[in-house]
Amino acid sequence: MKLALEVWSADFDQLVGTCLRAEALGLHGFYYGESPTGLNLDCWTVLAGLAQRTTRIRLGPVISNVLGTYRSPVLLARQAATVAIMSGGRLDFRTGVGASVTYGRRWWEPFGVAYGSYTERWQEVHWALSRLQPLWAGEPVEFVPGSPVTLELDTPTIPVTVSATGPSGKALACELADAWETSFCTTDEFSGQLARMRDDGFSGVASMEIDAFVGTTSGAVDRLLARVRSERSREDLAPVFARALVGTPDVLTDHLAALEAAGVQQLVVALHDPHDPDALEALVAASALRS
Repeated sequence: MKLALEVWSADFDQLVGTCLRAEALGLHGFYYGESPTGLNLDCWTVLAGLAQRTTRIRLGPVISNVLGTYRSPVLLARQAATVAIMSGGRLDFRTGVGASVTYGRRWWEPFGVAYGSYTERWQEVHWALSRLQPLWAGEPVEFVPGSPVTLELDTPTIPVTVSATGPSGKALACELADAWETSFCTTDEFSGQLARMRDDGFSGVASMEIDAFVGTTSGAVDRLLARVRSERSREDLAPVFARALVGTPDVLTDHLAALEAAGVQQLVVALHDPHDPDALEALVAASALRS
């Protein structure tokens, strides 16, 4: 099972340091968040910067926004192709239909980005992916009837991941994705979802996003959990912890083994503090204990 990091941060120096540390420790991927807020820098600019500073680790967005009112599909195709070229073919293009209307509109619409219904966004993602992939392959695509265009770039292969938890999103993954990703579920829930995906003909990589509250020592974990409980005092954290990696490497090893047995081929880990070297070392140590 391959391990990747999910990172949200607006500190570029810290991003570079964490990405280099993850690469040195042997992690498979480093995925960076995208939003219009101060939570992060521009996703594709950061990925280009990381591409020039790394040599092995795979790079990509956590979820790239393909909505046309945020960025044209041609611009997105060129941005992704550029990062793929700069990284020597280490780009994973990751997208999805997005969060619920209630959550997504609060995030995107104040910045003038239309955030339609689920059906509208599904149609837009399907439309975009059906054009991005041919463009990267050097094939002509029509945006204006009768005027086919090509990207005119020697683009390395770009695997596509679609994040989806509902039936329509999963159907999109079956049709157009090399990898499918679900989020924050138990091993049994993942196993059931994957079985249905395989029954529907999906043969690609099965990935899961997971929260992690980890440390190399029990004291470090205790301090982290106390901090989390203080920061999120109004929230019932029991369901969160039940679907997360929690503990020291010796405890995490069994959880990682169970996830792999359930069919997880890639685990995308969102550490509570993505820049905490102790947490990253705990994650890698737990993985090493399994081998």
